[in-house]
Amino acid sequence: MTAANLTRLGPLALAAGANDSHEFSACAGEGVVRLQQRGAGGIRLLLNGEPIRVPDDDASEIAVSLQPANTLTVSTAAERGGGATTLRVTQQVEADLGLQRQGYFGLNTCDMARQREFYKVLGFRGEIYPAGPETSTSFARSMGFEDDYLIYVSLHSLIDPPEMPFVDTVQFRGDSFRDEPPYAALNHLGMTYATYATTDLERDYDFLRARGVEFLSAPATAADGERFVFLREPDGAFWKLIQEGEPGAAAKTPNFTRLVNTNVNVADLERSREFYRLLGFTESLPRSLQAAGEVAAAHGFTQPIEFSGEDVSLGAGTDGATLQLRQWRTPFDPAPPYAPPVNHLGIDRINFYVDDLTATIETMTQLGFRQLGPIGGWPQLGIVFFFDPDGVKVQFAGPQSDA
Repeated sequence: MTAANLTRLGPLALAAGANDSHEFSACAGEGVVRLQQRGAGGIRLLLNGEPIRVPDDDASEIAVSLQPANTLTVSTAAERGGGATTLRVTQQVEADLGLQRQGYFGLNTCDMARQREFYKVLGFRGEIYPAGPETSTSFARSMGFEDDYLIYVSLHSLIDPPEMPFVDTVQFRGDSFRDEPPYAALNHLGMTYATYATTDLERDYDFLRARGVEFLSAPATAADGERFVFLREPDGAFWKLIQEGEPGAAAKTPNFTRLVNTNVNVADLERSREFYRLLGFTESLPRSLQAAGEVAAAHGFTQPIEFSGEDVSLGAGTDGATLQLRQWRTPFDPAPPYAPPVNHLGIDRINFYVDDLTATIETMTQLGFRQLGPIGGWPQLGIVFFFDPDGVKVQFAGPQSDA
């Protein structure tokens, strides 16, 4: 069992003269309303029609009783002094979602043949193609399509014979395709890149540039010593390369060794950190950054940049998959992640294999999380999508115990 302190509502910035109602889901049981830096002025709270006594302290934690469906009404005085006020409703929960490993991250392309050649240039040796049915009502509904889709699918791996984690590459065809580009910058909410390690970053940078691969800058070194560079794949999605280990003998292809992490940009690091802790990401490494000059330029920005971050990993008994959570502060793009269905260009979804898909769905539903669509696939291997706190699509795959 994993314990997590989930944010059920917020954080909300409370303005003067507000009178707002907010609906949110939770589990039936105890919760906490947190008010921070309240300053002067009155605040009135009603939870499910019942008043909550608000202490006069500048930082308060108020015990409350939550239901599966809740409404919090917040009223503030028309004129308020003091500093800004934030409100957050949290709830401590425990669950075991049975995550085994990350199977893949998803990347959509408009040209499958071109993308497959790109993977060869990068040195990906393993491929499963075609890797799925060209059309499937079951899968389409699970992804949020009202109608069937038409697709090409290929799975790519650094290892041959291919093995996880894959790049799950999909070309949506005909009316199934949504002509929406990848995110234009690294600070957009949602998934913006995946990171691969190489034993010779400088050589790979020169090798790939000579073959027409687009980079944001030359390699740069962050304050923590990480040597890195960002590139764009043919449709414009970002990949990050980092130096890891010592260079060996010169190779005819890049020296990639492993998928290091997949990035998820978040609006609130505390909220997302606890959500992924619930999924089993119990190991954590702080990775915040303030930078200017060549390091900012290597991220694609001419001005200084700042983000708060943590690299979170699955614990013992799994493959140690890592997510790179980033809360951008400067500059910050608040635009929401891609809306369903998952038929745009770029990196979007993360797949995790679970022990028992039926049990995982039941637990996520009991905890108050929203499912995108019905189960797709087959009894022996079904898939389903849920949303993280920012709307990023998290895919669970596994056998169904009730099938």
